[in-house]
Amino acid sequence: MATSIPAPSYEDDEPADSRSLPVSISRDQLATWLPLVAVLTVALFFNVWGLTKTGYGNTYYAAAVRSMTESWHNFFFGAFDPGGFITVDKPPVFLWIDALFARVFGYSSTSLLLPSAIAGTAAVGLLWLIVRRYFGVFAATIAGLVLAVTPISVAVNRLNLPEPFYILALIGAAACVLRSLESRRWVLWLIVAGVLVGIAFNTKMLAAWIPGPALALALIVGASGDWRFSWRQYLPRVAVLGVATLVVSLSWMLVVDNWPGDRPYIGGSQDNSVQDLIVGYNGLERVEGFDNTSGVRGPAPAPAQRGGIVTTGRNGPGGIIAGEPDLLRMFDAANGGQIAWFLPFALIGGAVSLWRWRENRLLRASVVLWLGWTVLFGGVFSYTQGIYHSYYTAALAPGIAALAGISAVAVLDLAKQHRAWLLVLAPMAIVTVAVQLTIADNFDGFFDWSHPLMVAAVIAGLGIAALSVVAKRVPAVAGVAIVVAGLVLIPASWSSYETANASLNTTLPQAGPRQGASGRTFGSGAFDNGVATLANWLQANTAESTKWKLVVTSAQNASTLIARHDLPVLALGGFSGRDPTLSAIDFAGLVSSGEVRYVLTNTGGGGRVPANQPANPNGAPPTGNRQPPNNGRFVPQTSPQASAGTIRGASSVMAAVQASCTAVTDRTLPVEYRGALYDCAGKGPALAAR
Repeated sequence: MATSIPAPSYEDDEPADSRSLPVSISRDQLATWLPLVAVLTVALFFNVWGLTKTGYGNTYYAAAVRSMTESWHNFFFGAFDPGGFITVDKPPVFLWIDALFARVFGYSSTSLLLPSAIAGTAAVGLLWLIVRRYFGVFAATIAGLVLAVTPISVAVNRLNLPEPFYILALIGAAACVLRSLESRRWVLWLIVAGVLVGIAFNTKMLAAWIPGPALALALIVGASGDWRFSWRQYLPRVAVLGVATLVVSLSWMLVVDNWPGDRPYIGGSQDNSVQDLIVGYNGLERVEGFDNTSGVRGPAPAPAQRGGIVTTGRNGPGGIIAGEPDLLRMFDAANGGQIAWFLPFALIGGAVSLWRWRENRLLRASVVLWLGWTVLFGGVFSYTQGIYHSYYTAALAPGIAALAGISAVAVLDLAKQHRAWLLVLAPMAIVTVAVQLTIADNFDGFFDWSHPLMVAAVIAGLGIAALSVVAKRVPAVAGVAIVVAGLVLIPASWSSYETANASLNTTLPQAGPRQGASGRTFGSGAFDNGVATLANWLQANTAESTKWKLVVTSAQNASTLIARHDLPVLALGGFSGRDPTLSAIDFAGLVSSGEVRYVLTNTGGGGRVPANQPANPNGAPPTGNRQPPNNGRFVPQTSPQASAGTIRGASSVMAAVQASCTAVTDRTLPVEYRGALYDCAGKGPALAAR
């Protein structure tokens, strides 16, 4: 019979190696820690090698970091532009880290990208430590290696995106939840877990709550040694975790939404509140969709009619809507190559693991946590109707990786009871091989040499495992190790492609072949050509006291000028161009005060910019007690109906600019800006009259 891990005696400092483990391993310290060093080395190589080839990475966030280094006011709110007009459409925790790096080490490609690479590598190390504590070095090494070579994990770890930070925080929360089950100081552990989930929330908002039910379920199934659950055992624990999570998650929102003085408009919201950003743009619009043709939230039409979304040409692999919502979405052309390489192995093996450790509360809780993590993220992403990018699947990677390592050990441990259990490895491996080859065959000629090697390694490993069933001298662990090594080969090859190429899409990263997402970055469209010339012209032709050297429709068109050329640019409609920030009358006030002069009306570059849509279907400005800044102050909403000049939104302001301001045709400007750039000096009264 296999040896089970006994329930702990609540000795917090008891080393994991003092307990019997599912697989016999050497107690030598070198054998224990050398695998961690090896896994971290692999992760660091994939995450750091050639890191600065992508320049400033995602220039939308790079622009915000530059702006946040210019004032602590901008820093706290996560302002997109140096003038503090509007925030990015995410909470600022990950940008705080990047901005602190930039303040200490200077604003550069390295200071922008290195924090993500460090966070991604730390996630691998932390996952290794968690899995090792409960399942041993062999399982931990498989888990760490799978996470280190998952292609989409490598892609996001090489960019200044929220993913590496909120994933690391959630892994930390998972570790604390599991530790609470074996500690007398469980309250402290669960408070820390809740704080970490709250930090993740203030990085990626509601996405951070997706694995919440898995964390709670782990507390329930791990509260007792048997399956007879008592609410007195688990309810206090779930309550502590929930309260701590809620308090920290909502802390930044409560401060910002009740800020008594001037602050930037909350980018992505329709009423200048973080609450709307959470519920709307980063909430219901992600799950239910957003129909740009009607300007309302709710289930989106079929992909071919998704208003402004589909007309951007970024639908499909790596695009705004990555694949069609259904049960197998994680295996399709848009998502499969990013995350699905070990998904069958993890899901089949997760069921086996749950059976093996059904009677051990700690190991049972660990399996439930990672299986729940994988199913919850996978389920939400599979059926999301709204804005969904394939790189979101990076959040699935820790769950899949942990289950891969745990599953391998579960099979070996069950084999101690009966050698025939090793045969379970066959369906786990064969289904995974079929999925990997299907994904890889979608991209003919891309690392084709790895396919036969993978198949050969898996066959050899399964052969050794099968031989060990009848010949006990043949080590079963060797067969399992060879199978896993073979399955790692193709995803590792894809990940190596990210280290050798500079064409990673910094807007919608997609590991491996660039199908549907080739090299597109923020700042494209109107600013692709002659951007440096435009920046120099604006610097030379605007007064030093002018707060914003240029006004554009969306942040997508301002990012490059701010991030690379340190030019103060006001993005009227935020990231997408549809935020109802200012009316023509508000804008006239900025012109009259000398804070703005030049406006670029041809925005290009896509995004969800409504065609002269009012802020709501009735044509009235958005409701709410806080409105965008006008000459440095907030203007309360007083009228239930509005004239054309008070309709808030970039389209109405741009229409007023084209009707009231003077087109600039200076031949020293690049041709794409002549006639599209407008000079509004002295046109405040005319704009206000619109």
